[in-house]
Amino acid sequence: MRRSGGQRVVLGLAALFGAVPMGFGLIRFFSTGSDARSVWMAFAATLFAIGVLVGGIGRRRSRREVTRQSVVILVVSTLLAGGTAYIFGATAAAGIWMVAGGFGICLATASLLVALSRPRGGA
Repeated sequence: MRRSGGQRVVLGLAALFGAVPMGFGLIRFFSTGSDARSVWMAFAATLFAIGVLVGGIGRRRSRREVTRQSVVILVVSTLLAGGTAYIFGATAAAGIWMVAGGFGICLATASLLVALSRPRGGA
């Protein structure tokens, strides 16, 4: 079954939300010229989220399962991004967790939007 026009728009929004962490990291890297910590934070968080989403390909999930998946992505991606920042030498805890939380929120939102973009019904 094919996606409707509205579902394609939602899938596009999911892609945009999923790209925000890496986009932020790259903008930060190019604006500072040398600080790649945000890129590595985004990479770690996004890689986990992609793994979770790939694990659910082809499976129909209930709203509860989709919500649980998004919460797991939010929490684990945030922790991975924050931990990566500390590994690469960041020391401003408030800034680290604000950025990591923003990455987690974007990736969890992308996960929800991917689920919403799925065609209904069919075999």
